[in-house]
Amino acid sequence: MSPPSAGTCSVPESTHPPAGSVTPEREGTPPPSRPDPAVLREPDPPGPFVPTAPTGLGRLMRALRAKPDLGQVAVGVLVGLLGFAAALQIQADDDDLLSRARRADLIQILDGLTERGDRLENQIAELDADRRELLSGADSEQAAIDQAEARAQQLAVLAGTAAASGPGITVTVTDPDAVVDALTLLSAVQELRDAGAEAIEVSGAGDSEVRVVASTYFLDIADGVEVDGVELRPPYRITAIGEPETMASAMQFPQGVVSRVSDKGGRATVSQEDELTVDALHEATSPEYAGPAPDDDAG
Repeated sequence: MSPPSAGTCSVPESTHPPAGSVTPEREGTPPPSRPDPAVLREPDPPGPFVPTAPTGLGRLMRALRAKPDLGQVAVGVLVGLLGFAAALQIQADDDDLLSRARRADLIQILDGLTERGDRLENQIAELDADRRELLSGADSEQAAIDQAEARAQQLAVLAGTAAASGPGITVTVTDPDAVVDALTLLSAVQELRDAGAEAIEVSGAGDSEVRVVASTYFLDIADGVEVDGVELRPPYRITAIGEPETMASAMQFPQGVVSRVSDKGGRATVSQEDELTVDALHEATSPEYAGPAPDDDAG
């Protein structure tokens, strides 16, 4: 037997396949299944969250379903009480004067309103008659001239540029301590206008007198009142032409002019007259800014 050669050795063959080599599949054995790439793929990350704005109906329903706290309940109760109190106060202010009026005063008020309504109905009837006369064609030109002249006279009385006479009342205000102010006299004029006064004149001590028109103003001065630039001193006298009984009732109404003058320390007396004359005239001036409106039918 010959000895082995130096420096060599025999290595038994390995039964395992070398690294990186593919082992042949055994006959009859299926190959291992490979995972599906679609299954192993990671899911896409979710998009950003966008909240959906609630609709008006949704907010309303959520507010109705929400349980109010004690503070909200208290505020709601206070608001309801304030509204109820305000409604009661308004109704009380409207009914206060009539509720305290005497039966005789209420009868006078009703009579005055009835007479004023009758007067307005008579004016409507007169205007209708004038219209029929103008449309009839008989002497239409002369009728138009007469109507224009009558209308001009009426406007002159209302504008204070012509004297006026007729039934009416006089209101005399005695004021020894000069405590009746301009606002009280202005209130008397406004009450007379509301009662149907067609011509009004205010005078003071001496010969001072002023015709009251739409632009008339009242100012307080020392020991008196200034009316349209004329200084008046007490006692004051207001002359008004119109239906006497209606205007007298307006002056003597509870909490009216007579009562307010008395509360201030003065004294007001009302006298009904069958014939009065208002002869103080107002000097008409041309308006600075206002002018006749253009006729729509002209264009």
